[in-house]
Amino acid sequence: MRTLIKLYKRYASYLGVFVLVCFSFFYTEKAVDIIRENDPVMKQIEKEKGLYEIEPINAWVMEDEMSPGLNGRKVNVEKSFEAMKKINEYRSSMLVFDEVIPLIPMEAQYDKYIVQGNPSKSQVSLIFKVEDMTYVDQLTDILKEKEVVATFFMDGLLVEENTSKVTELANNGYEIENLGYKGTYTVSKFDWTNNMITSLTRKNTNYCYTDYKDSNVLDLCSKKQKYTIIPTISTGSYPFLSVKKNLKNGSLISFNLNETTLKELPSIISYMKQKGYHIVTISEAISEKREDEK
Repeated sequence: MRTLIKLYKRYASYLGVFVLVCFSFFYTEKAVDIIRENDPVMKQIEKEKGLYEIEPINAWVMEDEMSPGLNGRKVNVEKSFEAMKKINEYRSSMLVFDEVIPLIPMEAQYDKYIVQGNPSKSQVSLIFKVEDMTYVDQLTDILKEKEVVATFFMDGLLVEENTSKVTELANNGYEIENLGYKGTYTVSKFDWTNNMITSLTRKNTNYCYTDYKDSNVLDLCSKKQKYTIIPTISTGSYPFLSVKKNLKNGSLISFNLNETTLKELPSIISYMKQKGYHIVTISEAISEKREDEK
């Protein structure tokens, strides 16, 4: 019995020490929290964070069409405080942000046609359908001179026959995507074409292209987890007039690769730049990241 009593007292003593240590840690942590909350830098961060936080914008979705939204941002108070305490001074330029994803993001909505890039950013994208190589070198000379990038949708047979050119285009910053095989998208050749492009460019393909709504294209691409693009502007036989009349934020502009396009393209690019638009690839045009998150 005495042994049990001694053991009980010993364990009670240990328990008391344990409780005291826990209370000490709790008290210390609370004290640190109070000190941080009353720190002038922390107070200023809490006071001004709302001035710099931005609500996200949901993707626009209407039946089978969509265009991207835009991420928001919120101040990461703890990381901002840690950064500023190194100089013990509040500076808004040292605020650290976390991105906020929209409640309705564009991500993985493969069963919708993308009909426009991001309307919240002054970006547009040039799309060229490449079904033969006749004008490719002339086109890239113009793009290089104007210092802009573009997205090339290339026929699979053409990719097979021009592997070195496909690699060269990718190395020069152009986005290479799947235009089908011999003029059409088929189950049997879809993966083959995508795998060829990926092996030559070292980048995954992400998109299919159609000039108009085509459920066969949408269904196939959706099953393969690719987005289907319908251009915002199909320039047709009058490229410059089509662009001038319809240009807006997020325009995905499709061109036929012919002499008329080559003749008018320099003026089109100059016009876009004069209007304040940045010319980017499709991937950048539909990104929901803010321009300051690059």
